Amino acid sequence: MPRGLPASYIKKAKRELGKGASWHDIFKRAWELYKGSKVYKAVSGNPGKKKGSRKKSTKRSVFSLARKKKRRYSRSLTIPLAPIAGLAAGMSTAIVDGALKGQWDLFFNELSRNYTGWNPYTKKWEPGYLKKGLLPLVIGLLVHKFVGGPPLNFNRTLARHKIPFIRI
Repeated sequence: MPRGLPASYIKKAKRELGKGASWHDIFKRAWELYKGSKVYKAVSGNPGKKKGSRKKSTKRSVFSLARKKKRRYSRSLTIPLAPIAGLAAGMSTAIVDGALKGQWDLFFNELSRNYTGWNPYTKKWEPGYLKKGLLPLVIGLLVHKFVGGPPLNFNRTLARHKIPFIRI
C-alpha cells in the first residue's frame, strides 16, 4: 500500500541541504533518503527478490510496521431476563389455562385485554387492565435498556465473566 513521505525525512533533508536550498531540492533529497531506508523496504515489499531469479533471497527486514490488533468477537445466544419477566407478568393464570385447555378464544381475549386494554367481552377500552400486562413489559424493557446498557453496563460485566445465556 503506497504511503506518503514521512515528515522526519523532510527535516533530515533540510538539515543536510541548509537554509538556501529550494523546496524541490529538499523533497528530492528527502525521497532519496526515504527510499534508501529500512522503513521504505519494509513497506514496499521484499526488495531482495527479483523477477527471473532462482536464488532464494537471504535479506530479511529488521523493521516491521506495527499493526492494530484485531478483536475477536463471537456472538452467542443470550436470554434477556427483564423483558421476559415483564412479558410473563402479563400472562395471567386465565391466559395460561386457556392455552393449556385449548380454549384459544379465551387465550386471545385475555391476551388482548392485558396488553392493549381492549376488553372483547364488554367491547370497551379499559386502561386498568394495562397494569397487568403492558406496564410490566415496558418496565422490563426499560430495566433491560438502562441497567444492561450504557449507564451501568451490567450485561457487559456478565459477558466478561463468561456467564452463559443470562443477560439483564
